[in-house]
Amino acid sequence: MSKETHLVQGAVELCENLAGCRLAIITNGFTDVQTSRIASSPLSKTFEHIIISEEAGIQKPDKGIFDYAFSKLQITDKAKVLIVGDSLTSDIKGGINYGIDTCWFNPHLKVNNTEIKPKYEVHALTDLMKIVG
Repeated sequence: MSKETHLVQGAVELCENLAGCRLAIITNGFTDVQTSRIASSPLSKTFEHIIISEEAGIQKPDKGIFDYAFSKLQITDKAKVLIVGDSLTSDIKGGINYGIDTCWFNPHLKVNNTEIKPKYEVHALTDLMKIVG
């Protein structure tokens, strides 16, 4: 499992187009599994930091993991941050609770029947380029 790398269509193109932006990953999971997956990915050198819940001792959507990430990245201005995630209950809820803009990556066109309302929603990763501009 830790050796498996499956990139979503458009991931490489998106990261190439966002080369001027600071990119980081915040992931719930185990350090060994996540670092191995990312290291074997063509995007392994793309991210400034990889924040893993096992190392942080806190999982999304808890605000603490965002405090941890912001500290690692030395970010003080929440207005300049966008979290993109496929989970409404961890990524989007966590971002909303932390006071940062959120974008739900929803490639399967799921209906959102929850009270969790992302600021943006995209169905293809390359659609993020329009948002980030």
